[in-house]
Amino acid sequence: MLKKILTLSLFTFTLHANMTSFYKDALHTLEYDKSHTLYEKSNKISQSAITYSKYINFSIDTTLTNTHVKFLPTDAGSFNTTDISLHDSIDIFGKNNYKIESLLLDRKSTKVQLDERKEQLFIALVNLVTLYNRTLEELQLHQSFLLQQKTIYKKLKLLGENGDITKLDLLRFKNTLTTLDIQIVSMKQMLKKIKQQLNLYAPNEKIPTLDAKKLLFSKEDFIAHNPQATLNSIEAQKKATQAKGLAKSYLPTLDINIAYQKLDDPTAYGDNYSMGVALHLPLNGGDFKEAEALKVSALSLKTQNITYKIQRENEYIGYKQSYQDAVQQLTILEKALSDYEESEVTIKTAYLKQYVDFNTYLQVLKQVLDVKKQIITMKAKKAKMATIINGVASGIIYE
Repeated sequence: MLKKILTLSLFTFTLHANMTSFYKDALHTLEYDKSHTLYEKSNKISQSAITYSKYINFSIDTTLTNTHVKFLPTDAGSFNTTDISLHDSIDIFGKNNYKIESLLLDRKSTKVQLDERKEQLFIALVNLVTLYNRTLEELQLHQSFLLQQKTIYKKLKLLGENGDITKLDLLRFKNTLTTLDIQIVSMKQMLKKIKQQLNLYAPNEKIPTLDAKKLLFSKEDFIAHNPQATLNSIEAQKKATQAKGLAKSYLPTLDINIAYQKLDDPTAYGDNYSMGVALHLPLNGGDFKEAEALKVSALSLKTQNITYKIQRENEYIGYKQSYQDAVQQLTILEKALSDYEESEVTIKTAYLKQYVDFNTYLQVLKQVLDVKKQIITMKAKKAKMATIINGVASGIIYE
C-alpha cells in the first residue's frame, strides 16, 4: 500500500508540471465541476422536498352553500353554510423513501457520467498534445534537413559552373528543395491549427510535453476505474430501488382532517367543529407486477457488467501493446541510427564527388530521414500510451 502511495505521489509530481495542469485548466474552461456542483445542490433540494412532504402535505377545501327558505318563518329568503377543512397526508410507513434513495443514486450516476466525460476529455487532449509535439519535432527535423541540403546545393552550383555537374541534376535538386519547403509550410499550418484548438481548452496554459516513459500502475489499477461498469451497476440499483418502492405502494397513508362549518341557519344551534383521522389503503395490484418487471430488468443490467469489464481489459491490452511496440521499435531504431547517420555522411561526400547519381543520393537521405521520423513517432507513441494508462490507473483525472 505504501509503495502504491509513493508511486501515485511520484506520478502526480511528474505529470502535474505538464499534462495535469493543462488538463485541469481545460476542466475549468468547460466548467464540468461547476455544472456538477449545481446539479448536486438541486438534487439535495429535491431530497429535502420529499422529506418535507412526508410529514407536511397540507390541502384546504372550502365550500359555500346557499339554501333558499320556503317554510321557515323568517324575513330572509335564504341562508348560507360555509365549510372549511384542512387535510394533512402523512407518510407514516415511509412508502416514499425510495424516491430519496433514487435521487441519491441519480447523484452518483451523474458523478460517474462526469468521470466518463473527464476520461474522454483527458484522452482527447493527450492525443492532440501528442500530435502537436510530434509535428513540432518533425518540423525541426525537416528544417535542419533543408538547411543541410541548401548547403549542398550551393556546392553543387559551383560544380555546375565548372561543368562538373549537369543543369538537369541541379534542377532536380532544386525541385526537391521546393518540395521540402512545401512540406514545412504544411507542418507550420498544422501546428498553428492544433495550437488554436488546444488554446480553446486551456487558454491559461502552455502546450505541455509528455514526459511519461514508464508504466507506473498495474492492469488491476487501470480496470478498477471503469465508469461504464459503475454506471451500469448504479442503473441496476435504481431499478431495484424503484421496484422496492412499488412493492410498498399497498402501505396506507395517514390523513388528519380538521373541519369548521359556519351556519347562518336561524334554526341551527351554532357552528360545527370536527376532527378526523383516516388511513388510505391503495389496492392497485398492477404496481406489484411492475415491481417484478423492474427486478428482472435490474438483474438483466447486472449481467452486462461482465461485458464492460472485458471491454475495459481490452482497452488496457490495446494501450499496453502499443506502448510495448513503441519500446521495442525504439530499441532497434536508436541502435541503428548511428549506422544511418554514417551512411548519410558517406553519401554526401560520394555525391559531391559524383561517385553516385542523384537518385542514389536521394534514396539514402530519404532512408535516414524516415528513420529519424520513425524515432520521433515511436517516442511520441510511447509517451502517449504511458500518459493515458498512468492517468486512468492513478484516478487523478477523475478528481
